[in-house]
Amino acid sequence: MRVIFDGLTTILQDSGNLPTCYLAALRSLGLDLREAKRMAKDLTLLESLRRSSGRVNRVELLREYLSERGVRPTLGDIQRAVNAFNEVWISTVTPVPGSKSLLEYLKGIGASIGVLFIGVESGETAPTEVLRSAGLSGLVDVSLYSGPEGWLESLKRLLSELQGDPPDIFVTGVAERALASSQLDLRPIFLGHRESVRRVSRASGFGELLGMLRDLSRGTVLGGGDLPNQPGQRDRGRERERAR
Repeated sequence: MRVIFDGLTTILQDSGNLPTCYLAALRSLGLDLREAKRMAKDLTLLESLRRSSGRVNRVELLREYLSERGVRPTLGDIQRAVNAFNEVWISTVTPVPGSKSLLEYLKGIGASIGVLFIGVESGETAPTEVLRSAGLSGLVDVSLYSGPEGWLESLKRLLSELQGDPPDIFVTGVAERALASSQLDLRPIFLGHRESVRRVSRASGFGELLGMLRDLSRGTVLGGGDLPNQPGQRDRGRERERAR
């Protein structure tokens, strides 16, 4: 079994720390502390909006935002500001509670695990360094940033680099990404509390997700086009398991 996680919407979190990261970037440009704090809040909101579209270019974001406010640093200054952002960012990415235990279980049953970072720039920080800083080093086999080709192409590239056999699963906290990924030859699972979309399985938390992945690893929900969270599916899986 190969399982790919949409990193920053499932097993990792950083959104609460983005203002701190942008504050470091803006202060590196010599901006006043009070003004930098206000701008950091604006930039955090703008990044969140752009992440939803699949990609953020922080050099462009900073240059556009500052230019609109009459601040025109050089490209070199902007790049140093982005580097200051990244230095703080890597130390503020943390695992979502329960995610480490989930990954340990998957490794224990022989699953290959991938993590795709969608909507964030790589800078000079390797994705393996982000995982190491978050305490998940050794639990992920392949990690990638989504590239300029688009996150779906990056997802296909990551899948091709993962060893192992089907079933292939993509877990994301964005329902629209789960739906889009359904066009690939894998099984999407939406991890969240809102109603799932058609053709996509949903898990409301790590406990339910673990049960679904356990069933998939045993082959109890394969075939027939059934999805693990459809009515009656879990009961049929239990019946098949008891019959073994």
